Amino acid sequence: MIARATVERSALHTLNHLYPEQVMECIREKGAVLIRNCSSTIDDFERLSNELLVPMTHHATSTIERDPINSDATISTVNKGMDEIPFHREGSYAPGCPDLLMLYCVKPANDAGETTLCDGVALLQALSPEINQFVQSAMLVWSWEALPERWRAYLRASSSEEALNRIEAMKSRLSSSEQISIEFIGDVLHGKFATRCVTATRWGEYKAFCNSLLIHHFRLQSKYFARDRFSVALADGSPFPVDMLNHISAHADDLTVEVKWEPGDIFIVDNSRFMHGRRGFQDSSRKIFIRMGHLKKIGPSIQKP
Repeated sequence: MIARATVERSALHTLNHLYPEQVMECIREKGAVLIRNCSSTIDDFERLSNELLVPMTHHATSTIERDPINSDATISTVNKGMDEIPFHREGSYAPGCPDLLMLYCVKPANDAGETTLCDGVALLQALSPEINQFVQSAMLVWSWEALPERWRAYLRASSSEEALNRIEAMKSRLSSSEQISIEFIGDVLHGKFATRCVTATRWGEYKAFCNSLLIHHFRLQSKYFARDRFSVALADGSPFPVDMLNHISAHADDLTVEVKWEPGDIFIVDNSRFMHGRRGFQDSSRKIFIRMGHLKKIGPSIQKP
């Protein structure tokens, strides 16, 4: 049974150490945590992320959208450009979306560029009864096409045959409400992924409005956002109602928490519960790195640094 909770907007939870067990305890309880005032380096960030997750490569890494930072491209820049990015759940339009996101601040923008956060559990509860009922019953069908640079990065596959085998393996891990169909047309991978609009969180099994509808609707196509490679519809093929998206966006704005970056900050997000985005900025020297992946079991064998 999915639990119900009353969740209100709260201040961002912070820690001042890098102990993996305590960090994970905080993520399970709070859903997001900012690690600050521990003089962390990019090496600390990589070590901690190796303790918490099995890293994956974002499909936009090594494209015009994101630059790789480490040798296996599992650490990259965040999405380039300086525009505002609406709320989204990372990778919710495809199977195997990451459990955790981890961000590291090398240099904040001097004029804004805050990372924004919205608790999908609180957002769902804030919606009107009619819209709440609609989104809880709605299925989303994402359609997309991935050029070779994208499917090779995401699937770590060098051929279409290997890519198809990787996706077949993913199917066994889909939930009962998820479906995927794929085909290659030439060297472009075309897919359809069906998933619920409202899903259960990893911890506590709350219901959350945590998906990528808002970014798809409110962010415009640009060289740093391949919006034209994606589309989304309801299960019957009709578009998601725009008036509902406006209603949902307004409530998300009311629930927004901001990360005002400082150098050396590490920010970790439960991707099943919190949507994230960013404020626009003008300072081109802003530098934030990201790593994401699937949860690794944290046990007593892991030593505190």
